Amino acid sequence: MHSLPPRQKDKHLPEPISVIIAARNEAQNLPRLLTSFAQMHPIDAAYEVIIINDHSSDDSMEILNNWEGQFGIRVIDFQDEIEGYIGKKAALQKGIEAAQYDILAFTDADCKPPPGWLAEISELMTPETDYLLGYSTILTKEGESNLTLVNFERSIYYILAAAGLYYKKPITASACNMIYRKSLFKKAGGFGGISHLLSGDDDLQLIKMMPYIRQAYYNPAVKMQVECIEHGSVCKQYHKNIRRASKFRYHPPHVKKLSAFVFFYFVIFYWAIILLLIGKGDFLLLGTVTLKSLVELAISQKHLALVQKTYLGILYFAQIIIFPLQFIFYGIRGTLGNYKWK
Repeated sequence: MHSLPPRQKDKHLPEPISVIIAARNEAQNLPRLLTSFAQMHPIDAAYEVIIINDHSSDDSMEILNNWEGQFGIRVIDFQDEIEGYIGKKAALQKGIEAAQYDILAFTDADCKPPPGWLAEISELMTPETDYLLGYSTILTKEGESNLTLVNFERSIYYILAAAGLYYKKPITASACNMIYRKSLFKKAGGFGGISHLLSGDDDLQLIKMMPYIRQAYYNPAVKMQVECIEHGSVCKQYHKNIRRASKFRYHPPHVKKLSAFVFFYFVIFYWAIILLLIGKGDFLLLGTVTLKSLVELAISQKHLALVQKTYLGILYFAQIIIFPLQFIFYGIRGTLGNYKWK
């Protein structure tokens, strides 16, 4: 993991931080989020927590009003529109414009940053560092085990994200635990060129900013891991996956080539499995499939050790069958668009 941030022996002067969170109809999640900032460890610099109420029709604004002014929390009630912007990016734009500080830390309203989150960001965002990505897990309810297929799959995406940062060829990112500089955002033209998309405030924005980034790191440390609660039905998850896959046309050539390679890689894998199951495969094919699986498992376990979740590795053998099918399906389905959002 060459994209891991170095731990500086000589401490730099901590910079102030602006946390930015867009919230639309998040009354169910806001108490959990706000409490996490009440429990946040202090840092040796100023910080603010900007929460943008994005056209909520539930009790979100009432909850936010009760917390405004406490623990650095600032509330923006965003009920307007920004020409050329749709979805979450309009709310984020308002938050970024209002931010007082250069370091912008992003998470989502359904997430809970750990007490050491800001301290870890403060330590790792040196004057030369422009971008930082942290790990996150997904639960469907508070206190639930994270031993789920979606979290094993998520760990694989973080491996790809780390590789993309190291080679300066971004592949993916996650907006629920992402830090970059306001000056970098402006230098890259803000959300220009992607403001009309419902998705892409993470990976597509990183791709836009990468030419201007001096140093970028992935930090898997537990102290910076964010826990997210995703309430919702199978139908909601279905449309979320379509929305993510629909961004394919906007990705740069290296991501499109990688996606195409993975698509055919999985097709060939399934074909090999079918041949073995019907007795038409030989020992060479069996050895190739076995070696492939062992290499993948070793790489995933190395990363899971970094995030201190090696137990997720037991799900590899289920995921090896399910994920390729899911990737192929959404790869095709995503090109058709037509999905629902909040």
